[in-house]
Amino acid sequence: MRYIVYLSGENVSLAREELKSVITAQGSTVEIIHDYPRLLVLDIDKKISFSDCAFVTEVSRYLSDINLINSIDFTPYINTSINVRVIKHNLKEDIDGTQFERQIGHLFHTNGAAIDLNAPEKKIRIYKTQEKGFVGELISIQSREFSKRKASLRPFHRPVSLDPKIARVMVNLAQVKAGDHVLDPFVGTGGILIEAGLMRCRIAGIDMDEEMVEGTKVNLAEYKIPNSKIIKGDAFDTRNIFGENFDAVVTDFPYGKNTKDADVRDIAEQFLEYAPSITKRGGFVSVASNFSDLKIPENSKLKNRFKIYIHKSMSKWIYVFEVR
Repeated sequence: MRYIVYLSGENVSLAREELKSVITAQGSTVEIIHDYPRLLVLDIDKKISFSDCAFVTEVSRYLSDINLINSIDFTPYINTSINVRVIKHNLKEDIDGTQFERQIGHLFHTNGAAIDLNAPEKKIRIYKTQEKGFVGELISIQSREFSKRKASLRPFHRPVSLDPKIARVMVNLAQVKAGDHVLDPFVGTGGILIEAGLMRCRIAGIDMDEEMVEGTKVNLAEYKIPNSKIIKGDAFDTRNIFGENFDAVVTDFPYGKNTKDADVRDIAEQFLEYAPSITKRGGFVSVASNFSDLKIPENSKLKNRFKIYIHKSMSKWIYVFEVR
């Protein structure tokens, strides 16, 4: 099946890797037909869901290249209301998008479709680059639920909590799917486990702070997330606590103004050495850290590292390791 994927501009390299990870996690293979920084036309060997992506702005089912638009099968649009929107990508010279939309809308209308600008049954997209244009039918758009799950809106929160989109992309980079068992060994307020739980994963968390453990339980209950086990304990005692290996480990390493950098680094690097012993072979460890140069453990392969902007005085690095 051919898709047109339009990525978020917040962090394009991160968005592209998330997309790749989500496709791989669903057991699909992909061929890139057209490749622009934020716009991809992909052939994927089976129908997949993009709804779990954090950094995919929208996805359309490919209908045609713009110069072959008359070859579209208009039958599915007969007596169906549509609207048309142009998405411009890296154009050196601007185009009149409104005029373009009217022209394409007129073509669909003359082939039996009705035009409804406010509440159409189907939405037609025209993706225009400098060299080419593509016509698609919108099938997925970035969820607005992320903003509703901001840490400050949860029953239990702390100022240092990860943004839900960052938490979600970290889970996706671990290539998990529904039913997989995901551990956050420094659970904090539970933001990562909320995202994994909403993806229908089984989730487990540990924290040495009883307040964080109970607060995470409250937050998970707020989003009606089942299949969770949140325990007060030491991350380095995970094997004894749970007695099993996990499909993925995803965490934001602890830090704080009152903690020495050397101590924070030691915790992170020691846990990275420990993590493969509690992760299934071929599984992934996806972590966020304030340090750009964490020591890479010998028993893991570093797959990716991304710098992410948090706010004006803070950036983080996401590391993704594959357990060998």
